[in-house]
Amino acid sequence: MLIRMGNARPERRSAVPPQRTDAERRVRQSERLSRLLRVLRCIMGPGKWDADALARELEVSARTVHRLMQTLSMANVPWYFCPTSKCYRVRKGFRFPGLDAEPETPVADVAQLKQMAERLATELTAMAESLRRLSGDLTKLPKD
Repeated sequence: MLIRMGNARPERRSAVPPQRTDAERRVRQSERLSRLLRVLRCIMGPGKWDADALARELEVSARTVHRLMQTLSMANVPWYFCPTSKCYRVRKGFRFPGLDAEPETPVADVAQLKQMAERLATELTAMAESLRRLSGDLTKLPKD
């Protein structure tokens, strides 16, 4: 692109946009993630949200809403457009995998671990003794 400044020679404007700082990139990424989560909350809720309503709510264009819906598809969110109510919906019962899972119950303490190990050792000793008796009984059987 050429720019004329009075009688001076035309200057070439650089086509390369200025570089953003890491902080600016993180802010933009956070804003995008925030919008995406807001869209998900809206379409999972009770309201009727089409692209125009979401665009007004998020203060973005309808095209941005379509990009956000595409991102939800790539994240395996089972959304659909309901033709009867003319709004976006998420399949009933959908939950993000792993978010609703119960955390594993940690072992209470070392004493409990020691008690479990002793019980297991006792059971293994009893099993070994039973196998010895069984093998002794098998050797006493008459051979054909």
